[in-house]
Amino acid sequence: LTNIAIPNSVTSIEDGAFLGCNSLANVTIGDSVTSIGRRAFSGCTSLTSVTIPSSVTSIGDYAFGNCRNLTSI
Repeated sequence: LTNIAIPNSVTSIEDGAFLGCNSLANVTIGDSVTSIGRRAFSGCTSLTSVTIPSSVTSIGDYAFGNCRNLTSI
């Protein structure tokens, strides 16, 4: 799993949903998502880019913790 496009049918990304997905490099979040849970992408060490729409009103603690290669949000 290297790229994810979360579709508009999804309204929330649950706690730890992609925790530790080391190969995940790019994430695009659909316009219907309103919340990103705690540690949802934590430990995704290859993650370099995330697109977060304006519909997101809540991002949990450490949602992108230890994403040391994240350069674009």
